[in-house]
Amino acid sequence: MKYGGALVGGGLLAGCSGRSGDGSPSPVSPSEATPSADTTQPTEADTSNSTPEASYSVELSPVGEVTLDAPPTNVFTHFPWFPDMASALGRGDTINNLWWDGTVAGLEYFTAGFDEFEIEWADNAGEYGFTKEQLYELDSDLHLVDPAWVTSQDGWAPADIDEVASNVGPWLGNYYSNFHATPPEEWADGYEYYSLWELFDGVAALYGERERYDALASVHDEQLATIEEGLPPESDRPTVAYLSISTDLSSIYLLRLNAPGYWNSHTRPLGAVDAFGDEQFSGPFKEVDMEALLEADPDAILALWTVTETFDFGALKQNLEDDPVGRELSAVENDRVYPQGTRWQGPLMNLFQLEMTAKQLYPEQFGAWPEYENGDVYPDFSATEQLFDHQRVADIIDGDI
Repeated sequence: MKYGGALVGGGLLAGCSGRSGDGSPSPVSPSEATPSADTTQPTEADTSNSTPEASYSVELSPVGEVTLDAPPTNVFTHFPWFPDMASALGRGDTINNLWWDGTVAGLEYFTAGFDEFEIEWADNAGEYGFTKEQLYELDSDLHLVDPAWVTSQDGWAPADIDEVASNVGPWLGNYYSNFHATPPEEWADGYEYYSLWELFDGVAALYGERERYDALASVHDEQLATIEEGLPPESDRPTVAYLSISTDLSSIYLLRLNAPGYWNSHTRPLGAVDAFGDEQFSGPFKEVDMEALLEADPDAILALWTVTETFDFGALKQNLEDDPVGRELSAVENDRVYPQGTRWQGPLMNLFQLEMTAKQLYPEQFGAWPEYENGDVYPDFSATEQLFDHQRVADIIDGDI
């Protein structure tokens, strides 16, 4: 197992490439890092008994090149998009840890129509954060976590990152592509941004699952083409507020709708109009009140984290209707308050959330989203109603490629 990357300032692993001349990101494509054979010519001494050894390699900012001698069988993750990726590749059984058990409930909701689909990591959800001692105990082949993010957490120094990479297993992750956030200063030089599917591409390379990835990426490409072809003119698109809102309305947080980054990979392709325009705010959220929401008066509201029975979506809608300000909202009057899953999506949830949100925002073009009741599973759309081939995805996960 090899772990590459330039060392700077106290052993920090730097980014793997620079930026283009106009200042825009120019990421190294993980798609170029496919499993490959060692083609080095043997010497005369070993020509009689030499066979190529397969390697599994990817180059990804900020760690540089990561090469494994064999696909990983024991993988540590923290954020939910990586377990989703492993399951999509048919390798969910390799995941030994993740944070936030809501990921399990979300993926169960979306994949309810997949026969025999199992979330093997369902019992491995833990607490937020982790220690170096925990990583030694798990003894993982691979840590799918951005070390730049890790060094922003208490108890982690650059030397700890190098120690774990050398003594346990390499790191691979790119947290700050979430909404193109700024990484810690010591990692900022050369840090590159990737899309969700580019990141998935890199993970697939290390698992040796190129064929599965290509098949799923083809489904995703076809879905995006279907959506792009069906979108109405910009002048006919709804205004939308993308919110994290509590059931009792005591807290309302605004999220970006069309910002770059993989947290918006299910809303940005739909090209709806952000009801809050170009309002600037730092971080992923901005707190607003009901009066600000009424001033923006969106045609539709997307309520994050509400798609499973762990949230009382019916109570939220009722509270909006009972609130003296909320009831005046156009989205409430026209019954256009919709449940959403998570921005912490991997490729499986991304496919479903793209379909879901397209139907919510553009019912005339893509078919209406049905009324959601607490405890529902994802709707069983007919083949003609689906915006991607659900059975094809289930088959790919099962290995029928």
